[in-house]
Amino acid sequence: MSGRSLSFPQTLLESIDEGLSVLGNEPREAVYQFLRTICSLPREDIPDHVPEFAAGLRRALGGASKVIERLILRRLFEKTGSSFRDVPDTDFNEYVLDAKRRFEIVSHRHEDPAEGTRSKKGQVSS
Repeated sequence: MSGRSLSFPQTLLESIDEGLSVLGNEPREAVYQFLRTICSLPREDIPDHVPEFAAGLRRALGGASKVIERLILRRLFEKTGSSFRDVPDTDFNEYVLDAKRRFEIVSHRHEDPAEGTRSKKGQVSS
């Protein structure tokens, strides 16, 4: 994970920005505009509406949306300290939920200063 302390929604939006950036700045902004106007989904609402985002991306980009989804997911999993593995019959939303679960586990570990100072018997050393 990066040195910054981002929330999962911020991390997801950063990953989406990075994934869409392969299109170039103007096309990326056009996708966000499409999502905002046609799909009624402003950028800041995407983390709460991941299935709608994926559907809007498909409407905007057609078959190319799968490539962009994979780029977004690779970045997202990288930011959670994991690696992305493509699993058949798993949709974008399921991957995002998995990444969120991983993110929360890693974030919780960083919040617990006693983590890592436990003995083999599970007791905290002083």
